[in-house]
Amino acid sequence: MAYLALYRKYRPRTFDAVVGQNFVTQILKNQILSDRVGHAYLFTGIRGTGKTSIAKIFARAINCQDNQHGNPCNVCTVCTEIEKPGVMDIIEIDAASNRGVDEIRDIRDKVKYPPKIGRYKVYIIDEVHMLTKEAFNALLKTLEEPPSHIVFILATTEPNKLPATILSRCQRYDIRPISQEMIVGQMATILKDLGVEMEPGALEIVARRGDHSMRDALSILDQVIDIREGNAPISPEQVLSFLGLTDEDTISHLVGAMLKEDAPEALAILGQLREKGADSSLLMGQIIDCLRNLAVVMAAGSRAGDILGRGESEIQEMKSQCQGIPPQRIFAMVTDFIEDRQKLRYNDLASTVLEMSVLKQCVPMPVVPRVAVTASEQKQQRVQQERPPAAVTERVAMPIASQESTAVKRGQEERSSKENRMGKEEPAKSPVSSNKRTSGSLDIDSIARAMHNGISPLLRGMFLKGRLCEAGPDELVLQFMAPDGEAPAGMLGDQIDLLQKIAEGIAGRRVHFSIKVVDKDYEEMTFLEKTQAILGDEKIPVTEIN
Repeated sequence: MAYLALYRKYRPRTFDAVVGQNFVTQILKNQILSDRVGHAYLFTGIRGTGKTSIAKIFARAINCQDNQHGNPCNVCTVCTEIEKPGVMDIIEIDAASNRGVDEIRDIRDKVKYPPKIGRYKVYIIDEVHMLTKEAFNALLKTLEEPPSHIVFILATTEPNKLPATILSRCQRYDIRPISQEMIVGQMATILKDLGVEMEPGALEIVARRGDHSMRDALSILDQVIDIREGNAPISPEQVLSFLGLTDEDTISHLVGAMLKEDAPEALAILGQLREKGADSSLLMGQIIDCLRNLAVVMAAGSRAGDILGRGESEIQEMKSQCQGIPPQRIFAMVTDFIEDRQKLRYNDLASTVLEMSVLKQCVPMPVVPRVAVTASEQKQQRVQQERPPAAVTERVAMPIASQESTAVKRGQEERSSKENRMGKEEPAKSPVSSNKRTSGSLDIDSIARAMHNGISPLLRGMFLKGRLCEAGPDELVLQFMAPDGEAPAGMLGDQIDLLQKIAEGIAGRRVHFSIKVVDKDYEEMTFLEKTQAILGDEKIPVTEIN
């Protein structure tokens, strides 16, 4: 007999053998026992979780002559004959290759014929979301009022693509992703039946690679079985080497080097992995998983072990690794790696993309990049724009409040002078007392809202920790209070060009924007201290003249 793949050989034949879908299978068994079989069903869920298997079991069970508590007996004439090629009582259609209106019209013409040996004729339409709009329209009437001997079972991984008119005509059952523990248990049972030994750690690696899909996990297991050496159990190291993956300890060390901003150590680890032939895309995926675990540990507290399925010792190691690291840093790293992983699809420099992604996380955070300006603008922006970047202490954060500066007073004096000349105009309202918060000639509220909405959702909370102030004519400063404001300011520094463009778009003219970390809030500063903060250079003498 020809070799059968494991996922075909061990495909469940009864509802009780289906793994991880007890809720759905119990409902279907109860419908069979109470003779309340519907005319149209929709099974949805990710690939490899049992949609088609459940559909075939259900098709046999409703036709079985000796039903066993809702399960097909699989020994009676109907159960053994119904799926044979010559018997057309169970018809399976792949909608991906039979998606046109002609194929559906053919079904509509044939449903009037009764089943050959069973009670029902069952149409199983897999990947039904691939049907064309015209095909769905042709199916509607038949799906709504089929003959009494017809049952439709639709299966799809993308129910959102189905018309509402189709969804409303079906009983929908969501086939859930299968837990890693259940996949490990099923694989252990299969290996015992095959007489093959595999270490628990190796089984867990295969289950994780299956990504909650039993079929995917069994397909990987089918290949891994053949790497065994004699009668020795298959080890985790063998599985990792075969799959091109890296052990968790190495990934943890690499992530730790990035969190410590230790570029030499991170590059050394990458070099070792490159020599072993590690796949860059898989490696980046493992880094994302590791960072995700750290984020869960930081957010979930005592429940992290249950969520991640890890022991107490592993959770404690993760906690020590991320101790003192702001959660926003972890979130930003995950976002960066996810975005960089997308780049691997479009070029053949995978190792370089990975290396640059790692190095980017090792660059010290405090320094905020300066905004490039033209020569004429440099003359207008005075000395504070020429200070060295190292003198600016910055990072990332969150609130926003406008501050009144000397430019406000200048603007008020100019308006007052103009009103005196005009003689008939009413006095101008103070920007501070206005319902719409403005400072000087810039609408601070509008600019702040636009900046907040224009950046990544992950950075919005950090932005709200700062205060947006007008430091001079057409000059905005997003200030953060030291020491807590240093990390937020540094992370928002990567967005400084975007924030400046947003400010200019609202103001309708050139605006200089910068980010600062200050030891004292602007509201508490004297006029002399505000001037020194704007200049940002202690070498420039500032004297207050009374």
